[in-house]
Amino acid sequence: MSREKDLAVNTVILTVGKICTQFVSYLLLPLYTALLLPEEYGIVDLFSTYISLLVPLFNWQFENGFFRFMLDCRENKEKQTALFTTVFVSHFWQALLFCVCYFAVQSFIPSEYKLFLLINVLLNIFMNTLMQLPRGLGNNTVYAVASFISAISTVLANILFIAVFRWGAYGMFVANIVGKCITIVYLILSQKVWSFFKISKYDKSLFKEVSRYSLPLIPNQLSWWVVGVSDRTIISYVVGVAANGIYSMANKFSTLFIVFYNIFNMSWTESVSLHMNDEDRDDYLTKTINTMFRLFAAIGIGIIACMPFVFPIMINEKYNDAYYQIPILMVAVLFQVVVGLYSVIYVALKKSTEIAKTSFWAAIINIVVNLLFVNYFGLYAASFSTLAAYATMAIYRYYDIKKYVNVVLDRKTLVITVIVGAITICSYYYNQLFTNVLTLIMVVVFAMLTNKEFLLSSWEMVVGKLKKKR
Repeated sequence: MSREKDLAVNTVILTVGKICTQFVSYLLLPLYTALLLPEEYGIVDLFSTYISLLVPLFNWQFENGFFRFMLDCRENKEKQTALFTTVFVSHFWQALLFCVCYFAVQSFIPSEYKLFLLINVLLNIFMNTLMQLPRGLGNNTVYAVASFISAISTVLANILFIAVFRWGAYGMFVANIVGKCITIVYLILSQKVWSFFKISKYDKSLFKEVSRYSLPLIPNQLSWWVVGVSDRTIISYVVGVAANGIYSMANKFSTLFIVFYNIFNMSWTESVSLHMNDEDRDDYLTKTINTMFRLFAAIGIGIIACMPFVFPIMINEKYNDAYYQIPILMVAVLFQVVVGLYSVIYVALKKSTEIAKTSFWAAIINIVVNLLFVNYFGLYAASFSTLAAYATMAIYRYYDIKKYVNVVLDRKTLVITVIVGAITICSYYYNQLFTNVLTLIMVVVFAMLTNKEFLLSSWEMVVGKLKKKR
């Protein structure tokens, strides 16, 4: 199978595991916004941000190191066992360390939900690595099923606890735990995890090797945390928890966009790591990055064009202020996509220090812009600080990556994307039915023309697969 077909097949498999559950999750937004006050939604989202901060601090990003090193020993069961055992033994010590720290400070946490913080972090430490096991083995179908189980079980539990039992924020916390527990059980049974764990295979030298790769990713992950979610902490403190609930709702739609990119990014990371030493790697990287930029730019602009029609239907009027933040955040995550397309090259070259360095400066920009303007512009300061951070990181990595590979973005594509994006955003804020309809038609035409080759090749591949089955 060619690199392009292999990348496409892996992406399709991973997409199947996400797309249905994401669709169901977004259909439930009217339920969440009708039954949860902005304050309740805001506190759940705020705790989620703290969990995303604590997990990399205590699992040392070992799941990323585990996946990267698994790619190098796919055909060697003995090395796989040594790697899995070494990482999982480390997780037990990391979990113990977190428990000690939690009980030392829990009396200072003024929240009735603080126990959920402990349980979620512990579950994430182990689940994150278990999720990488099938990916490292090349069993992307198992990974997709696990993702599906995680999402659908969480969604169903949310319906039960919020709509039926009316537990509010408490119900959302319980639902998240239920979803994680069910997923962990599935992964253990489907992958026969016990066959990869032998305490005698623990390897100190391997621990050091994984640590050297993973530890520099901690400041990188913390920087992403600052860029992505520190806004919520600042908003909650300066503007209020209810405002954070509104901002979180605005982020739901840009999150949907980045979820689809992250699906591709998983197979993209694997593909680049496996083919980094190919003679034509620069041509392959340039072609794929430009193709994916055109595709995700069209998707991002398309979401903005659809929002004037979708937002009033899906979102309760209590969250109306979220409408005005969505285009800014969508442009921000488009820059995040560009960052991601280049980041996998650092991963393939095992240059995790470079990833951390560039992410750190983006985090500084995010905090500075946010603190300077949040008192004057409220939620807009948070949205624009995120945009400024991702844009800066994207531009820097575009030029920095040229030290290792020669990849160039097509200028014509960039110019056309900027023009169509600007028209779409203007129409979005003008918000009149006639202009919204015309803009949507323009965006559909733009998406089809700029992605014509990709759509045709995808269609030919699907038709070819169907003919073979016949």
